[in-house]
Amino acid sequence: MRIGRRCFTRAAIALSLALFPSLTGCAKSQVVAGTSTVVGTGTDTTTMISLGTNTTVVPPPDAGSKPQTVECEGGTDCVCPPFNVAVIGKPGKWGANQGGDPDTALQEWLAGSSLGTAKVTNVTKRAALTADWLAGFNVIILASLSEDSTNGPWWTFTDAEAAAFRAWVENGGGVITLTGYSSSVDEATAANQLIGFSGVQYNKDDVYASCPDWGICTCTKSLILSAWNKADSAIANLSNNITYIGFEHGRSITAPADAHVAATIDTTDGIKNVLVGKVVNGKGHVLAFGDEWITYTSQWTGAGNPMAADPGCAGKLPQDKYQTAQFWFNMIKWSSPGAACFKIVDTTTPVKIW
Repeated sequence: MRIGRRCFTRAAIALSLALFPSLTGCAKSQVVAGTSTVVGTGTDTTTMISLGTNTTVVPPPDAGSKPQTVECEGGTDCVCPPFNVAVIGKPGKWGANQGGDPDTALQEWLAGSSLGTAKVTNVTKRAALTADWLAGFNVIILASLSEDSTNGPWWTFTDAEAAAFRAWVENGGGVITLTGYSSSVDEATAANQLIGFSGVQYNKDDVYASCPDWGICTCTKSLILSAWNKADSAIANLSNNITYIGFEHGRSITAPADAHVAATIDTTDGIKNVLVGKVVNGKGHVLAFGDEWITYTSQWTGAGNPMAADPGCAGKLPQDKYQTAQFWFNMIKWSSPGAACFKIVDTTTPVKIW
C-alpha cells in the first residue's frame, strides 16, 4: 500500500523463464509452445495459451537451439490439460516507477513462457463467483478486490459466492491472496470474506519489512523480507531456494492453530506473520501473503528501477539479491501440489523445481 507510507520503490529480477509440462500418465510426447491470445478490451482481458501435443518444443530465446522433449508414461497419445490460473482484481498503482510499473509480470511469465501448458485469465471487473466458473481454475490469485486499488470502493461478495468459493477450495482449489495495495483498513475485507472460513485473516494494521543491508535496500528501492520458517515441513517449500524478497508496507495475518506460518517480520510491536498457509479438507490450499510488491514488473525485469545504472549498485540490484520468480513458483506449486504439468526451466536464473 502506498498512501501514508514509506515508499521504498523496487526493481527486480531480470528473468526470462520457461514453463514446461511433466506429463504424468501420458505417452512419450513433445509439447509445442502455444500462442498467446488476448481476449477483451480495456482493462478486462483474458490471456490464453493454446496447447499442442506430439510436437517439438519451441525453446525460449535463451534456451539454446536444441528442442526440449517432455517424456511421460501411458498411451500413444496424450493431452496434458493447461494449468489454469485466474488473477482476480485491480492492479496496483505503485512499484519502483509509481504509475508506470504494471503488475503484469506474473501473467506474462505464465502466458509467454509456459511452452503451451498455461492459461492465465485476468478478471479486473467484479464477476459472479459461481461453482461452474470457479471449477475452471487450479489456482486463483486475489489481487485488489476493488474498483480502484488505491481508493476503492472495495468489492463485497454474497453469502452464496463465499460458500461457492469455500466449496471450490475444499474440493482442491488453491487460493493465493495479496494485500498492501492501499492504506485503507478496508482493502482486505473482500479477501477476508472469501478465505475467512479457513481462519486465515488479514489484520487492519500496517507492517513494514526491515533492512538487513542498507546497500541492498538503497539499490533495490525496497525493504526486505528475510525471516523464513524452514523448520515446518508443511510449508518449508514456500521458502525453497529463497533468501530475500522485496516487501514494502503491507498487513499482518492471523494464523489459526492448524495453519502454518511461513514468514514473519520483527516489528516494534512484536513478531508479525506475513506469509501463512493452510491445507483445507486435506486437499485445498489457502495461502495469504502480506504485501503486493512482488507483482510489479520491476520486480521481474528490473525495468523502472532508478538505481539500475548506478555503478555503486552493481551486484546489489533486485535481480542480484531477490528470488521473486522462485517465490512465485513456490507459492503456486504449494497451492496446487497435484499440478504435474507445472515445471520451470530458466537457463539464465535457474528456478529450483520441487
